[in-house]
Amino acid sequence: MALPLPNPRTVIGDSSNPLAITGYTKLARVTPTLSTHASYAANDYVGTSGVAMVFTDAARIINGKGRIVGATLIDYALQSVACELWLFDTAITPPDDSAAWTLSDAHAARLVCVIPFSTYYASALNSVSNGVPAFPAAFQTLAASKDLYGVLVTRGAPAYADGDLTVIVDILQD
Repeated sequence: MALPLPNPRTVIGDSSNPLAITGYTKLARVTPTLSTHASYAANDYVGTSGVAMVFTDAARIINGKGRIVGATLIDYALQSVACELWLFDTAITPPDDSAAWTLSDAHAARLVCVIPFSTYYASALNSVSNGVPAFPAAFQTLAASKDLYGVLVTRGAPAYADGDLTVIVDILQD
């Protein structure tokens, strides 16, 4: 007789031959603080000037591994403008809020994935967009960290104020 298995791991098979089909899951949520509170132009960075978003405990352990399987963007301002979430395994220094998005070669080498948000579903009060990387993007956090770092890049010209956006990253942790 098989014993019940503890959550959050999902296992199929029997006690003599279990097959793990998923790892631990994590939904990492960040509401970026906007420095500028302004209208943005296409290809601008959206976030705190010079500071990337921190997705805390993306890995279960320091120097841990996982896979990014998707993300959700909640747009409380109902702008519904195409944008991208760029995720990194190390802290990067983005440009000023509402400035053109630029990325150094060194930071580009630390890129985990880019998740596009293009289709929005709107209500009377907000809109949401679900994005997925081109493939489940594997990552490993650095030796002294369990975190991932992200930036939003707009591909249109929205007008956002502080608190208008929330990003949720869906992570399978090893």
